Amino acid sequence: MSRTLFFEALSLSVKIGTKAQERARPQTVLVSGECRMDAKERGNDLLAKTVDYDRLLRVIRSCAEPTEFSLLERLGDHIVDQILESFPGVDSITLRLWKEPAPLPFPVGRVGVTVSETRASWSGPTTLLP
Repeated sequence: MSRTLFFEALSLSVKIGTKAQERARPQTVLVSGECRMDAKERGNDLLAKTVDYDRLLRVIRSCAEPTEFSLLERLGDHIVDQILESFPGVDSITLRLWKEPAPLPFPVGRVGVTVSETRASWSGPTTLLP
């Protein structure tokens, strides 16, 4: 049996962009995701035996906001690394990230990136490069 924890549109304030002027002040990045976990025990009602979503969202915010990124892809990789490192019960994760509003010269609902990883194929956290 498996369980999926999901969250939608977590708002982050991130210095992100390919140009220095874009990274000069924080932009709003929204993140939605799913964490799949192996549910070894049915009927469990203990927070210690699952993923605490309050702690999960705090980990995401703390790893994203104090750092600068050029690309949403790298931000997504960094968040995935932090989740897999901090939550041994997570078997796989999928994140969707987008800037709000999209920094494009024409109207578009959303444009962003999806990042996925499984614990089985994860090689550990990567180093943040400037």
